[in-house]
Amino acid sequence: MASETGKSIRPGRAYIPWDDLPVQRETVAGVATVLPVVVLYLLIAVLPIAFAFWASLHNIHTLNPEWQWAGFSNYREVLNISTFWGSLWRGIVYMVGSTLLQLAVGLWMALVLNRITRGQKLLTAVVFTAYLIPTIIVSLVAMRVFDPAGGVFQMMGTEWFGLWGAQEAPLGSRGWAMQLLILIGTWKFAVFVTIFTLAQLRAIPDRFYEAAKICGANRWQMFRDITLPRLMGIVTVVVLLRSVFMFNKFDIIWQLTEGGPGNATTTLPVLAYKTVYTEQAYGLANAISVVMFLFLLASAIIYFKLFNPSEEVETTT
Repeated sequence: MASETGKSIRPGRAYIPWDDLPVQRETVAGVATVLPVVVLYLLIAVLPIAFAFWASLHNIHTLNPEWQWAGFSNYREVLNISTFWGSLWRGIVYMVGSTLLQLAVGLWMALVLNRITRGQKLLTAVVFTAYLIPTIIVSLVAMRVFDPAGGVFQMMGTEWFGLWGAQEAPLGSRGWAMQLLILIGTWKFAVFVTIFTLAQLRAIPDRFYEAAKICGANRWQMFRDITLPRLMGIVTVVVLLRSVFMFNKFDIIWQLTEGGPGNATTTLPVLAYKTVYTEQAYGLANAISVVMFLFLLASAIIYFKLFNPSEEVETTT
């Protein structure tokens, strides 16, 4: 039996359109599988970056749709903004402080959960629930517990530790606003670290620890020689992800302090937002966003050169 193009078809086999294509069926299936991912990546990553870069080359009033070509003048203006370098530094402080604290708390919770035998699944589900709580709820709770008019942590900081005055709002203090943002963010996002590290911990075969016990190793030696080396790969990945997420973090900062008091908690995402809606400079705000992207890109390249997370994961699993 032959098809319309003259190619033979085995008896009992239905004719499929790609039988006449000059490529193999596996190639067509592979392209069809990968194509949706490529299209999705273009829509959610490449196109927004391209749009932001194109907009950054124009002077655009937020409420005026007319685009006026400006070239790279917006980038020169970004580097000359008095608050830019301070916002960049505060973003780095917030990123480093949050990432390190989340790493410490997340690792500790993962190690504790991994050792629990009774009710492990229930307790793990309770801990993971913290990551599902909407950020706005976390912000509202934080504003209440640090409220000068009867907040629990406000009174503890005043009466027990003398950290601030009775009528002083810690989130409105230049000395405490950034530190409290880091603590609140850690409470919300440390579970991210726990999820990854706990999965890695449970992938370590029990026979490794049993052999170590037979050899007379104590808990510290088993952690140092078995657990820690097998966690390093996932830790390098988690540190990279949390660093990027926290540097780009906007919602919890804006909800709690709006970048204040003054500019004490103004990071680059907050600065870009203020530039759009306070100065009505949409093109300049996109230039700030592109600079943020380039900073993160350069940092990620350096990080991969120094630590190579993908290789670590492959060699320690």
